[in-house]
Parts: sequence; C-alpha cells; structure tokens
Amino acid sequence: MRRLRFLWVAAITLILGFQVAMQSAMAVNISESNRTVKLNEAGETVTITNQQFELGKREFNNTCSQCHMSGRTKTNPNVTLGLGDLEGAFPARDNLLAIVDYSKNPTTYDGETDISDLHPSTSRLDLWPEMRNLTQEDLENLAGYILAEINIRGDRWGAGKVYD
Repeated sequence: MRRLRFLWVAAITLILGFQVAMQSAMAVNISESNRTVKLNEAGETVTITNQQFELGKREFNNTCSQCHMSGRTKTNPNVTLGLGDLEGAFPARDNLLAIVDYSKNPTTYDGETDISDLHPSTSRLDLWPEMRNLTQEDLENLAGYILAEINIRGDRWGAGKVYD
C-alpha cells in the first residue's frame, strides 16, 4: 500500500513538474513590430512585452470577449475594435491610453454622452463585475493586446464572419 501511494505521488509530481516546465515553452512570441503600439494621441509608441500581451489577452477573453469576440461588437456591429473605428471615434481611441480611459469612462462614439450606465467600465462595477478587479496595469495590458491584435490580424480584427 505504501509503495502504491509513493508511485502515485511520484507520478503526479512528474506530471505537474512537466507542465510547469512546458508552460514557458508554450508562451507566445510575438514579433517586436507587432507588439509596438501607439501610446498616446501625440503618436508616441511603446513596445509591450510578450507577457503583457498574454496577460492582456487573458483579461480580454475573461472580461471583454462576450461582446467583443475577435474585435467585433455584438451590441453594435457598426463600431468594432478595428483600427478604422478606433481612429474615427471622438476622441480617437486608437492608442493605449485612450482605450484605458474608455475602460474607465465610456462615452458614445462621438464622445458627447457618458454611457457608463450601459457599457461595462471600472466606474460601474455593479454593471459588469468582471471589471471590479482590473488594475491600471491590467487595463494597460488589455489595451496593448487590442492594439497588438490590430497589428497582427490587420483588417481581420473586428471584421466578422468573413475571416473567422
């Protein structure tokens, strides 16, 4: 009986150890050019790390993808997370800091009306509880991921069923 228990413990230890070792090998390696995104309205850029990309992707999938799968917008298909739509918003939402600002203070596409009663944001935690634990760093990773996906997928990000 002791020998059998020892074998089980040894087997589980090997399996878990293998998974931990392989996890770093399975990490994404996005090119630096695709990870370089617009930081602010002035056009300055920042290069997010592969880890920031992965963390942003995780936050996007856990928090945003119910309505924004592959950059589309379920509730308003005319406004996506594609570059053209982000550039066309007022203020433009085509940079990391602007997306973070929108996550805190969502407005209509023309920027005239606060929609925090309708759109998930960090200011209305009762509306979308998934936003409750997002830190400034989480929001920056999330925004970096969205902008990097535009670099990676181009027109396919936010394009809909044509490219799925």
